[in-house]
Amino acid sequence: MRRAVTWLWGLSVLGMLGLAACATDDPGTGGQGGKTDLPTDTPTDSCTKRKADALEGNVSMFASDAIRWACADVEGVNTNNQDDRGQEYCEYFAVLQLPPEVEGGDAPAPITPGRITSVETSDIGQQYVTTDSPGVELTDDQIFFMEDYPSEVVGQCVFTSWHMDIMPEVPACESADGCPTVQGVPVTGETFRMRLPANANEAASALVADCMNGTPSYGDAEDAEDPLHSDFYRGCLMVSELYGTEWRRSDPAVCAAAMRLTECGCGLPEGGHVPTALIPAQPVTDTEGNESITLRGFPLGGWAGLDTVPPGCRQVELGDNSQTIVTCDLTGADVLNGATDLKRKCTEKYGKDVVVYVPIPQGALTCSGGDGPYADTCSAEPWVVTQ
Repeated sequence: MRRAVTWLWGLSVLGMLGLAACATDDPGTGGQGGKTDLPTDTPTDSCTKRKADALEGNVSMFASDAIRWACADVEGVNTNNQDDRGQEYCEYFAVLQLPPEVEGGDAPAPITPGRITSVETSDIGQQYVTTDSPGVELTDDQIFFMEDYPSEVVGQCVFTSWHMDIMPEVPACESADGCPTVQGVPVTGETFRMRLPANANEAASALVADCMNGTPSYGDAEDAEDPLHSDFYRGCLMVSELYGTEWRRSDPAVCAAAMRLTECGCGLPEGGHVPTALIPAQPVTDTEGNESITLRGFPLGGWAGLDTVPPGCRQVELGDNSQTIVTCDLTGADVLNGATDLKRKCTEKYGKDVVVYVPIPQGALTCSGGDGPYADTCSAEPWVVTQ
């Protein structure tokens, strides 16, 4: 006889107690005496790690046509007090369509382990994140089915870069029968739009503007080993001073590239606001007064390009070619092995290979050479940070 196995039930919420990720005077502990949900490295340590991520791996995060990084969170983003995962302009969760709880019965309704359902911000800026539990409880018959059919797809990992402040639904959902589904769940903003305030169009544009207008710290000209001679490190410390988000992959990469645009005298051929040109506020109004969404979120792809995703994954057709939702197969074996935290299973299996792209339109920028101590290192494409 097979032994029954019971897992954590899947639709309770984290954050019921209203715990803030870092709600404490002690930066090393959470509001209830536990560790924080975000990394606590020093800025110098964080920037050293992020530089290694960006420049020392098999693939650089900087290219002629895009700045890019993996969807997976960095080490230290966790669930000690609440689920703060999804920090890289890419939130992720699972959608499960499990087999019947009892053999021969009806299939249960789909569930969404790990999905952020709401974020509330207090008067002093603390964020209270509520999520569906990342775990799921399985009955004996469900376990038996997935043991017998371990390669059967019973769910999807969802990676979404749909900016949290882009409210219009995807065009494919404008007709009653056109809305795509993931394991039976319609792709609507209520379920598939990002929720964390930092994952917003407005926040991304502000980051570029602040880093272009900021004043970086320069290295000691007499010390060739000064880490501030590194373009990436200099930009990373700038974002630390501006936002305190040097521990992310995304913010230091964007800030380093934006900083180099200023250092190298880059601008638009016909003038204008560079941050708005790269990340236009939405919706955009054309010359005839028609409004449209031209950047639903930063597109998702793989390290080989926007037209590739990891094996077992696919783009969801949204009707606007935004490429902002990628789904990846969860098999019965995946669910059995990761049932206590399907969100972790998703990022461990796919998160490092689903890649966020910030497009740099070819020909959009012209660089005439800047001033300052690093102007002589400017290349034709100074946003492609190499050191």
